[in-house]
Amino acid sequence: MSGERGAHGYQIANGYHSWFSIFQMFDTNYDGYIATHDLKRFVRNSAASFGLSRQEAEALLENIDKNSDHLVDFAEFCTLMSRAKKLHMRHVLFRAAQMVLPRSNRTVPFSYLQQYNCFPPPFFMICISILEIAIYVYYVMQLRSGIELYGPVPQKSFLIFNPHRTSEVWRYFTYMFIHIGSGDFRITHLSFNVLTQIILGIPLELVHKFWRIALVYLSGVLAGSLLDYVIDPRTYLAGASGGVYALLAAHIAELLINWSEMEFAVWRALALAVLISSDVSLVIYHRYYLDVTDKVSHVSHLAGFVAGVLMGTVVLRNFRKKKWERVVWWIAFAVTGLSFTTLILLNIIPHI
Repeated sequence: MSGERGAHGYQIANGYHSWFSIFQMFDTNYDGYIATHDLKRFVRNSAASFGLSRQEAEALLENIDKNSDHLVDFAEFCTLMSRAKKLHMRHVLFRAAQMVLPRSNRTVPFSYLQQYNCFPPPFFMICISILEIAIYVYYVMQLRSGIELYGPVPQKSFLIFNPHRTSEVWRYFTYMFIHIGSGDFRITHLSFNVLTQIILGIPLELVHKFWRIALVYLSGVLAGSLLDYVIDPRTYLAGASGGVYALLAAHIAELLINWSEMEFAVWRALALAVLISSDVSLVIYHRYYLDVTDKVSHVSHLAGFVAGVLMGTVVLRNFRKKKWERVVWWIAFAVTGLSFTTLILLNIIPHI
């Protein structure tokens, strides 16, 4: 291991010098050790100053003196610092949890997050957003239209939902990666979706784990393409709005159910109302008032929203279960299964 030799003979790896400096501050005898009781007393007395609860302070100190010699050497001190670093990351998770959980629901998930080790990280929303931006740039360069507000839809793309090629079932999902359109909808569409995924999707993913958010998001995408084909079977479909509106629906449902306990409930509701109304207004304007060939589907937005409410009820973590919520869960489960089965059949029957 590369590094330097400390004053007491410790091999200090690059990047640990700041920890060794702190260690030396406690090593008042300059013998390479800190008295265990002195270190524990300092951590306990200073816990509140660092925003730590008593339980968190005790968790930091657990088994800190592994060899029971009542002395803490630098290696054991590094263990303490590593725990503190991980605890700092958990505080980031707690802040994220505060965005999506009411006050009365925080005890259980916060205890759960104490055991959360940030692995895997909230990669689903991040990866989806990066892919959407990358594919947008790819088609902009391929069509040589530049990053402008005007440009054609890549109808020949193997990703876009093509109503004439419904046998290629992947298109029911992959259309979410295409964000090229005409008019002022082109960049706005992508920006709205990516920002919503980052601002709302990542906190939800931190609390509920990636696979639950993936199910909610992808159910909105699938519902959007299935219903759009049933209602408007000649329309190409592009954009991740179905999945984004599923995330919005899940967040709104949580906000409304726990209105009295959510922090800044009114401001959150106003922010969501402005966000959704702005996007819906733009969709309606683009669909009905602009003379363009690539009309924007509003059906996918509605389908994604409904799918988000239903699938969110079914798969998102319920930290405080009540009897009536169990009934709602079964209703949502039945309606979700029936709705998707019906839509899939309506997509298949015309081709039989």
